[in-house]
Parts: sequence; structure tokens; C-alpha cells
Amino acid sequence: MPTAQQNPTVVNAKRFAALFAGFDTGNACEEEALSKGRALRRIAAQLNMRIVDLLEAPEVRQAIDDQMGPARQGSRELEDAMEHAAVLREELTERTRDVRNLAELLARQKEVSKALREELAATSATGPSQTRKTSAQHHAVSPARVFHDVSHSCGAQSWVFEIAVVIVAFILLCMAAFN
Repeated sequence: MPTAQQNPTVVNAKRFAALFAGFDTGNACEEEALSKGRALRRIAAQLNMRIVDLLEAPEVRQAIDDQMGPARQGSRELEDAMEHAAVLREELTERTRDVRNLAELLARQKEVSKALREELAATSATGPSQTRKTSAQHHAVSPARVFHDVSHSCGAQSWVFEIAVVIVAFILLCMAAFN
């Protein structure tokens, strides 16, 4: 019995489709149908392939579609796979949005960190009398007030914790997106 061949020789797909159309149940002449069936079998044997494998060859399938116009029914597995692909596409879109939001938050956090470092450097460089004035001026336009984030009110030490939280959240989202 012939086995499926990985790289078959060239198939005359139009001839195969015409023979298959003549072999189909639409042919009223029994002898002609049998003769065309034998010819199909000879073509498959010559190529060392099975007829069913030839029917799945893309060029033969297209020739049969052109010749006979079959009414194919979709398989349940294909529908399930398409639905699963759509769900995965939606999840990827959500994860992409989450990553963009995290990137924006990280950029904002970098700005806040820079401002807090500058304030800390200014506080370290100035004397105790000027510290209150600089701090009061900074809190008037502080990023903590802009973003209404309570964690910034703890002082310069909180920015390290906030960056760590943003980085961990980003890593977790990336891991969830790639799993």
C-alpha cells in the first residue's frame, strides 16, 4: 500500500479533478465512473501516494473546488480554534494596554523620583533655616499633590518603594502575557 510521501512529484491537478468529478456519484454511467476511479488509483500509485493524500494536496484541492464547487462544512475543531485565537487576541490587547499604562506610570515615577532627589540634594546642601522655605516651595508644586498620591507624603524614602512596586507589577504583567 502506498504511503504518504513528503515531497510528491508534480501532480496534474486539473486532470485529477476532472477524473474525480467523473468518478463522483453525479456520473450516471457506471462503467465510465469505474474507469475514472481506476485512473485516479493509477495516478496515486504512480506517485506512490494514497488518493486521500492527493485530495488534501493544495493544488488538487483548489482544482477540485474549481471543477466541482463542493459545499464544505466547517469543523467544530476549527471553530473552537478560531474562538480561542480571538480570546487570545483580546487578552494580548489588554496586556498591551496594561504595559503601556505601566510604562506611563514608570515615566511619571521617574519624574517624581528626580524631583524628590533634587529636593533631597537641595535640603542637604542648604542650612536648616532654608530647608523649611525650600520644602514649602516644593510642596506647592509637588508631584504628590499633582498625582494625589499619599505615598509621596512620607518623604524622599518612599520613592524607592514606589519604583520597586512599579517594576514588580511590570514584570508580573510581562510574565502573564507570555504564559
